Amino acid sequence: MRTKSCLRLFVLAMLVAIGGTLLFGCTPSADDFVQPQFSSPNLIDGACSVTYETLKKNERADAQNILAVDGKCWTPSYPDRDPADGQPEVCNSYVEIDLGGERTFNTAVVREVGNEVQYFRLMARVDGEWQVVYQSEKIQSLRLMSFDAVTADAIRLSIDKFRGGGAKIDSIQLYNEPKRAADDFNVTVYQRLDGDVPSEILQRSDEEIATYARYYDVYDTVLIFGAVNWQEGEMTFGFEDGEEGFARELAALKELIGRRSDLDHEVKIVCTALADGAGGAGHTGVNVFMAEHWSSVADQIVAFMKKYDLDGIDIDWEYPQSKDDWKCYDNFIARLDDGMKEFKQDAILSAALSAGALGMSEDTLARFDQIQYMAYDGNDEDGYQSSLEQAQIGLLDFLDKGVKLEQINIGIAAYGRPVDGATYWANWRDVEREDYWNSMQYNVVCEGQLADFTFCAPALAGDKTAYALLSGAGGVMVFRLACDKTMDHPDSVARGIENALDRYIER
Repeated sequence: MRTKSCLRLFVLAMLVAIGGTLLFGCTPSADDFVQPQFSSPNLIDGACSVTYETLKKNERADAQNILAVDGKCWTPSYPDRDPADGQPEVCNSYVEIDLGGERTFNTAVVREVGNEVQYFRLMARVDGEWQVVYQSEKIQSLRLMSFDAVTADAIRLSIDKFRGGGAKIDSIQLYNEPKRAADDFNVTVYQRLDGDVPSEILQRSDEEIATYARYYDVYDTVLIFGAVNWQEGEMTFGFEDGEEGFARELAALKELIGRRSDLDHEVKIVCTALADGAGGAGHTGVNVFMAEHWSSVADQIVAFMKKYDLDGIDIDWEYPQSKDDWKCYDNFIARLDDGMKEFKQDAILSAALSAGALGMSEDTLARFDQIQYMAYDGNDEDGYQSSLEQAQIGLLDFLDKGVKLEQINIGIAAYGRPVDGATYWANWRDVEREDYWNSMQYNVVCEGQLADFTFCAPALAGDKTAYALLSGAGGVMVFRLACDKTMDHPDSVARGIENALDRYIER
């Protein structure tokens, strides 16, 4: 899907795509975002009351404002300030809310005005003892949190780290969301056949094979990429033994998928059949190449799909530039889609897109069954490259261009990027610390470099999954499988996604 050589260009493209909002302080308010739709009532109601808030010297008590979404805010203050008279000196700022009796909940929504909170915790009082049910960086405009159901009679929201002198917390909401049928919700993953090589994995022990195959209990669409190339208008294969190697590894992948523990869980295989590099010169080359070969390429891809009985085709053309390029794109997609549907009516047409590169026609957009929204690589002012808010902002751009929510899979990165936007990748699999919650990882060694990296931690991957499901998006997408910890590790990104699915979906 992406090579290191083009990462810096892609970062710049992403920043342009989101209109600079993350860099220049023009972030939309929470009301502008696609709102999650809850089937359960908000448990923060008239029976709830604020029983305590930390106060600093000369600070006015205002935590009661957190009980309603009305624009009035609780303003927790920076812990370094002296405490108010009679208040203990604490290393954080928090509010305690009595729930008016025991309540069970598995989801919370907190709204912040601005972007000051750098770390927070949600705690619940269970049988008289406080326990952490969620913790993370970043609240921002509309932070949805997914966690295992807890029954408590009080909660505590603790703001532990600020950027500046304080924060403005508009509200908190609690829900106990039931499971629902969601047969059309996509959980998609990009996978190379020369990273974790399927035929080699099948040579391992039965236990190791079963552990690896557990990925396919979570993912229902596998997007093979990096396997198909183009040379002088003809399809080629990125294996030492060419197409024979592709056929061997595809068969091995199918066998691996067949070793999943839940055989009732259907898994479809889609292949990226066109990506950057076609024509040999990155972004510019693929446009020149396709201007000459688009019809032949479409026909060859359809024949390739038929030959290997694939469930669909993915296109990662990043990106047409001129009007002629986009016209070529439209013609290519139409020919490809028509050919695919003649062979298999439910064939999946997929495209990897960022929110700002949508110059195709509305008819072309409507043809896509899945749009893999690359909601990552867009470092914000604190260096976070895959926050929930970045995904929310991008959704608005897609919707403005006429894309339907149910077409969009919200992207989740299983790799990290340095906070300064440098072009190094660090795989979550290679981060030795065990950490389910924190996307910021300090002093990570990558390619001989030492830097602070941000990832999409498993908890955040679960939040993105919950947000996609509750907002009506088509699903989520992970780039890419070989970057993630294996499924026997509790801190794998796939486990974070699976946890959210288990909370909300009848599976």
